[in-house]
Amino acid sequence: MVAGVDVSAESGDVAAAAPPRRARWAEQLLGIFVLYHAAAVVMMSIPDPGAGMVRSAWRDPTVQHEFRVWAATLSSVGAGEVTPAALEERLWAFAVGFVGWRSAIVRPFDLYGDVVGVRQPWRMFVAPHRFPTLLVVELEEAGVWRPIYVDRSAEFTWREGQFSHDRMRAAIFRYGWPRYRRSYEQLAGWIAGQAAVDFPAATRARVLMIKRRTPTPEEVRAGKRPREERQQAIVLTLDELEARRR
Repeated sequence: MVAGVDVSAESGDVAAAAPPRRARWAEQLLGIFVLYHAAAVVMMSIPDPGAGMVRSAWRDPTVQHEFRVWAATLSSVGAGEVTPAALEERLWAFAVGFVGWRSAIVRPFDLYGDVVGVRQPWRMFVAPHRFPTLLVVELEEAGVWRPIYVDRSAEFTWREGQFSHDRMRAAIFRYGWPRYRRSYEQLAGWIAGQAAVDFPAATRARVLMIKRRTPTPEEVRAGKRPREERQQAIVLTLDELEARRR
């Protein structure tokens, strides 16, 4: 009793209402985990250039076109005389520093990201591909070469269903870049194997990419096609492929 007031009952009620110490620790640990998880998601959502940090990829015509456009834009808005080469060097230096900074702040969450799967590996498009590649498959029969598949052709449509599948198209787009040469060679081997089955009279298969600039609206209206360049040609002897399969 304190000052004529019996507090024993109230003290008992407070003690009964207070959560056990173990429960309080669990709540605090859960709060720490939630904060760590939120920080991991936020940090790992910071854009990562990824394959864009391969300097040789910057020599692709599409990338060089972007440098020319942005250099002209910056020069026109009062940023001084900006050349494509100078802009490329500045962006490369910035990108190297940015990647180093991002790697440092993401490092504490690397293991957690791998285990829980909270990474964002898919990168958004940054610019239209002005110099895309088109897959072409050609066969040699009786010493004469002829196309059997040309991407987006209404005439040469061999196995069109497979080549037009979303996942196949994504792979073909990627293999148009030089850094995926090994995967492209594997695809060419698979294509040649399928051609050997479908065209027993053929002796050789040639898989290649056609690279060309996307036409301007004026060129489309005039029916003009930009100059094409045949790249990454791989020639495979079908008899050898058949022998390996046996």
